[in-house]
Amino acid sequence: MNLQILAGKKAYAEIQQHGLRPERIKLMVGASGGPKWLMLSRLDQYLSEHFLPKITHPISLLGSSIGSWRMACYAQQDPLAIFKEFEQLYLNQRYSDAIKPEEITAYIDKVLAQLFSPERAQYIVSNPQRKLHIVAVRNRKLLNGHSKLAQGFGLLTAAVGNLASEKMVEALYPRVIISPNKSTAPYFIKPETIELSADILSNSLVASGAIPMVMSPAKIPGGKDRWYWDGGLVDYHFSGPFNADDGLVLYPHFFPKIIPGWLDKGIPWRKAKAENYDNVVMLAPSADFIAKLPYGKIPDRKDFENLSNEDRESYWHTVLEATNSLVDDLHSALEKDDARSAVMPIESIL
Repeated sequence: MNLQILAGKKAYAEIQQHGLRPERIKLMVGASGGPKWLMLSRLDQYLSEHFLPKITHPISLLGSSIGSWRMACYAQQDPLAIFKEFEQLYLNQRYSDAIKPEEITAYIDKVLAQLFSPERAQYIVSNPQRKLHIVAVRNRKLLNGHSKLAQGFGLLTAAVGNLASEKMVEALYPRVIISPNKSTAPYFIKPETIELSADILSNSLVASGAIPMVMSPAKIPGGKDRWYWDGGLVDYHFSGPFNADDGLVLYPHFFPKIIPGWLDKGIPWRKAKAENYDNVVMLAPSADFIAKLPYGKIPDRKDFENLSNEDRESYWHTVLEATNSLVDDLHSALEKDDARSAVMPIESIL
């Protein structure tokens, strides 16, 4: 199979006995990753059309960076149509050879206006069945600048501290959850919160994906007077544990590897703990599948630098078509025996 269905100890035992049942899902998770999300676009569409409609109880949606945008799509009235819109908007973005910040801003504004209009935003924040939780981080008061110098100093300090302890990043960039009624339901901890409303949805999504040194941060009404940045700094691939109210966590992921925080990418010993994924069901492409893609990798931000607009679009289209096989694998596994024979222990990728 090109798709891996990976499960923590508790989730694995349950699927082996009862199968992967929609009614057991209590939380969905979306990781940071920019263009990497294209690996999941067709899976998101399949889940929107065939799996999530079978979930009749309220579930939480938790995302950072591009993951928060995906989860906001899942919270829409017609997520299948929205994901198709998002895919086309993302595929067709074009920039000059030396990408200017104002070009990125113009593109983001276009996507926000189309995908999250005031009417759609109101539906998302008041949706009783799909409760959106957006992850961002904010500056501390003494580091509350957004000049390149301030950003660089903050990131360098966090990176050095992170070598000693993963807690240092959050100490410098506190996690902030923007959600209806200031909910922190997906977490066992109680991070800082901001009340999510239709008026601040766009600001929150921009903040959640504002990569330091690449994009401009945002301020979020209702929160502290600070600059807010990419939630991936603390929840890059989410290290858990997840509070799923004695249910399961569905985690479509673009890569068969989990990196807890953005600054952990260069720290090979910083790994996710298996016990934190006890109730997680992860859907991820296999390493062999990725190796067969053009350039032997999944889409990423460097594609904007290394490829022309035409070559990037061609490459991304090829990847999207290839990921249809991931959908086929999931559908076959569910049709055969509700994924009983396809599920594997998540420890195999940790």
